[in-house]
Amino acid sequence: MAENWIEAMIEREALPKSARQETVAEFCSKWSITESTYYYQSSKPDNWKKTLEISLMSAKKECPEILKVLGEKAKAGDTKAIDMYLNYIVQLAKNLDIKSDGKELQPVLVKFINDETDRNTNTD
Repeated sequence: MAENWIEAMIEREALPKSARQETVAEFCSKWSITESTYYYQSSKPDNWKKTLEISLMSAKKECPEILKVLGEKAKAGDTKAIDMYLNYIVQLAKNLDIKSDGKELQPVLVKFINDETDRNTNTD
């Protein structure tokens, strides 16, 4: 439980809108603050950074399961899933400097994506 209204606001803002249990007006009434104060504080860079950090940590927890489902769809031939999955791997490779057989991973994946696209569009 948050110790003060700013911490509670940051936690609230980090939730998807559909998961929030109260409106901004209800939140403000509960904490005896104005809505303009809420919006001012929620837009401050330090508070926004904290909100993003919480959101990213939450997304990071979900990522393995999402990637598993995306990988399964890619294996089944879903070209959109293949593209999304491989683009994620390319971004991960860039961030981690991953190599494949001594070559950069990106050109290998781009060739694979192009080959898959050619196979799926050439259905004589």
